[in-house]
Amino acid sequence: MITVIVDRDKDRLIRGIYMSGHSGYDEPGRDIICAGASTLCLTAANALEDICGYSTDDVFRCVGEGTEDLNVRILVPETGTAETKDRAQVIMRTCELGLMSIARDYNDKDNRYIEIIKSKTPEV
Repeated sequence: MITVIVDRDKDRLIRGIYMSGHSGYDEPGRDIICAGASTLCLTAANALEDICGYSTDDVFRCVGEGTEDLNVRILVPETGTAETKDRAQVIMRTCELGLMSIARDYNDKDNRYIEIIKSKTPEV
């Protein structure tokens, strides 16, 4: 199962999204749930760089790509103007909503492929 942790600060702003694991929906390379979740995270990281001007090195980390032990971290830097920070929140919330949609559409009573956990910070 993919585990997604959405880390929020005391003001409920998203500080980071952490994703680990493999959904088990299909074999690696054919798994549409893993592909969708990975695409959402990569798109968020690219948007933080392109729209907000953050360095990808500062916001994105991926370990174990191509394995069942994938760990992805997207962080929102504390730097930037108020407008930049607002844009970053829209990007991160959009990523969260996309991940929640995958969970809603594919999880059922017999199979849990992706789980969204809010407001926890993992050791990544």
